[in-house]
Amino acid sequence: MILDRLGDVGVAVVAGKGGVGSSTVAAALSLAAARNGADVLFISVDGKPGIGPLLGGRELDENEHILRKIRGAGRVRGRTIPAEQAFGDYLELRGVGGLLRRAAASSSLGMIAAATPGLEHLLVLGKIKELERDGAADLIVVDAPPAGNAVPFLRSATGLADVVNSGAVREQADEVDELLRDPARCAAMVVTLAEETPVNESIELADELVADVGIALLPIVANGCWPDRPGLARTPLGAARVQKHSLSADARRVLESSSGFGASVLTRQARQLARLERHFDDVITLPRLPTARLALHHLTTLADALDGEAE
Repeated sequence: MILDRLGDVGVAVVAGKGGVGSSTVAAALSLAAARNGADVLFISVDGKPGIGPLLGGRELDENEHILRKIRGAGRVRGRTIPAEQAFGDYLELRGVGGLLRRAAASSSLGMIAAATPGLEHLLVLGKIKELERDGAADLIVVDAPPAGNAVPFLRSATGLADVVNSGAVREQADEVDELLRDPARCAAMVVTLAEETPVNESIELADELVADVGIALLPIVANGCWPDRPGLARTPLGAARVQKHSLSADARRVLESSSGFGASVLTRQARQLARLERHFDDVITLPRLPTARLALHHLTTLADALDGEAE
């Protein structure tokens, strides 16, 4: 089960290059954990549209909503965390009153953030840290920004700690850094495609997350994998003869072109999966879904694969 691989981790950060399906994998992870009895809070940092409805609920916003309940098991709740809201919550924690807090949150953040690079990221991570510390869910799944922004997002605590020596910001940075570096509390799941460039970038991303952020790694997910087709090892003409069929010259040419393409795709995929397996201890493959629009039953297929139930 996926919960066995997660262990006691309370925050799972899902990240990957844009276009590899990391948000969908984060949603599938949430569903798989809920089916195993967990109370899951799904947090979309960038507020990507469509994930809430994909899980069976409404579009995500700054308010928490129940997206899906699993009968006899757990549930998935979802929300975004805008930096302005995180700033307001932070001021509340510091004892700033309601009216003043709302005014400060709306008017001051832009000016303060411009003078303090990384502060907005830190505020969002600080809110996630507070949710984890307060036991807001059995598992918090964080759908991180795409790979190019994931490391700066997660490095904000370390970066600010390097330049702020004391005070509330330093305290927040230290607490967030402590969360990210504790493998019993937080870990990252890197998502890729079994293609050369995404694999290159996923290896680089994973290495940066470990070296620069100090975060532990969950299994690496190779998304969108083509199913194996042993029959492609046989020529179309040979397969037709076994079935006692004849092929016209045109049919043979088309089938040879198609089977050759399929075989080359699987060869390239196998090569990239082998690279991942050499670099990482645990690799999960998810199937390619032949659809232009994902629906809940597609997400269920991915959750099955994450949970080790797919054939």
